[in-house]
Amino acid sequence: MTDEQYIDIAIEISKKAKNPYGAIVVKDGEIIGRSDDKTLIETSMYSHAELEAIESASKNKNLYGDLKGATMYVSCEPCMMCMGAILYEEFDKLVYAATLQDSNDIYCPEMITNIDELVKYSKNKMEIVKELHRDKAIEVLKERGK
Repeated sequence: MTDEQYIDIAIEISKKAKNPYGAIVVKDGEIIGRSDDKTLIETSMYSHAELEAIESASKNKNLYGDLKGATMYVSCEPCMMCMGAILYEEFDKLVYAATLQDSNDIYCPEMITNIDELVKYSKNKMEIVKELHRDKAIEVLKERGK
């Protein structure tokens, strides 16, 4: 599958989630973790889509601490907390659709961070694909922000 197809899955998850954010973890061409409807505030205010997808991948594949080489696809740019977890797990690639600023402007207040600055603290070099299918993710934010 392509980045476009994977990001569309994350965006589809965001349409059904309690709050409009969705994430998947892909490793070796296989989706190994999904956030599904377990996002923000369902179990705690720290249960963001990215963290749920990481937890899902870790449990489903018994990969605790072994997500190196994986890719995170997320419907919205990760917040500082989620970006920290992504860096800690040493993902090779991050692909996101909407920006934190989009989320802030349309859906809920966000602490706007510069993920390029945060990546400088990573143990490994991570590729970041920004704003892929952003328009689709923005539509979900707008629909859910009503």
